[in-house]
Amino acid sequence: MTKRNLSAAICMIVSLGAGTAAEAQSDPASVELGNGVEFKPSLSFDVQSDDNLLYTNSDELDSVIAVIKPSFELFATNGTSEYSVNYSLSRGEYFDSEDDNYLDHFFNGAAKWELNAKNRLSLNALYTNGHEPRGTRFSEGKAELLDEPDTYSDSDLGALYSFGAEGAKGRIDVTVGTKDRDYDGGLRTANRDRGTDYGTVGFFYNAGGKTELFTEVSRSKIDYDATAANTETLNSAETDVMVGIKWEGTAATTGTAKIGQRQKDFKSFERKDFSAPRWEVGVRWSPLSYSSFDLNTERRSDESNGYGNFSDTKSTTLAWTHSWSEAVSSTFSYNFENSEYAATKREDDVKNSSVRLDYQSRRWLSFHAGLNISDKDSNVDTFDFEKNLVFVGLNATL
Repeated sequence: MTKRNLSAAICMIVSLGAGTAAEAQSDPASVELGNGVEFKPSLSFDVQSDDNLLYTNSDELDSVIAVIKPSFELFATNGTSEYSVNYSLSRGEYFDSEDDNYLDHFFNGAAKWELNAKNRLSLNALYTNGHEPRGTRFSEGKAELLDEPDTYSDSDLGALYSFGAEGAKGRIDVTVGTKDRDYDGGLRTANRDRGTDYGTVGFFYNAGGKTELFTEVSRSKIDYDATAANTETLNSAETDVMVGIKWEGTAATTGTAKIGQRQKDFKSFERKDFSAPRWEVGVRWSPLSYSSFDLNTERRSDESNGYGNFSDTKSTTLAWTHSWSEAVSSTFSYNFENSEYAATKREDDVKNSSVRLDYQSRRWLSFHAGLNISDKDSNVDTFDFEKNLVFVGLNATL
């Protein structure tokens, strides 16, 4: 039954792609609503085959999944200001595991004002009503204990103030904001809920051409709403001090690189503070106009998923994107991630490989297909898994 359903869905998607390469363009159209407001709707539909949807190392459960994602954008500008609203939802239907069905909502609103030649202000608001698939985050290695995925709400409200004229030698950026994560599990998940107040001050120096040098100082204060009985609070403060460079068009490369130090101080004296190098690097090399290579690497610390004080993670991704014609392109990527869980001996290595093929059938219609392969190796056997996800789908706009 699963194979029949998958084959029928794939045939339906492929049969729609009768367009020619000559007709292919990628710019979506919009509807003018008046007063400078534009409306851009879009729709994506994917059929996936997942051979290990619970991320387990035994008794693997497989299923075909249908995922539909409608979305829209409202955009307006009057020259010195811009406003945008984005909304999308994602509905996943599991053919062989209805307990894992989900409905996620995503909202983003933004406003930008150019107050004068030297002063700019922008506001951004994010809201997500999402889910964590069984076998991920707090249910790693124990997916069978959940009857359905954990669900949560994320909110993030931030502001960015920039001082410095366009093209000036110097610029100062100040960012402040607050965000919250709240799970829907009541008392069972109360100790996961947290709020974070954050701020960043950055100084940017125009070194000439399209190259910027900068330094940033960031501070985050993380407070959990509750603490489980007989445990110490996870409340902490994180401080990043970074220096970096941003460049464009130098020897066919574009990128940003910043390196520095992260200090994580726990409120509880029973939890050991953490200090280590921190970096974020993203570089694109385009030897040809239709072919590019990307390298992204970072070191970060993530909040605890119920195991250890936090995770110290190093991640590197390599990707190659190539356009074979005006209508056909492909992307190959490989990611390696190592995570060490503070205050425990657990260490995980995760390898992710993917290949994706895109075909622009019409200006308003494109198709894609691909394969994602994941392999997790942990020194705690419970967390090992292998996973293959095959997908085929379409994207449609006006």
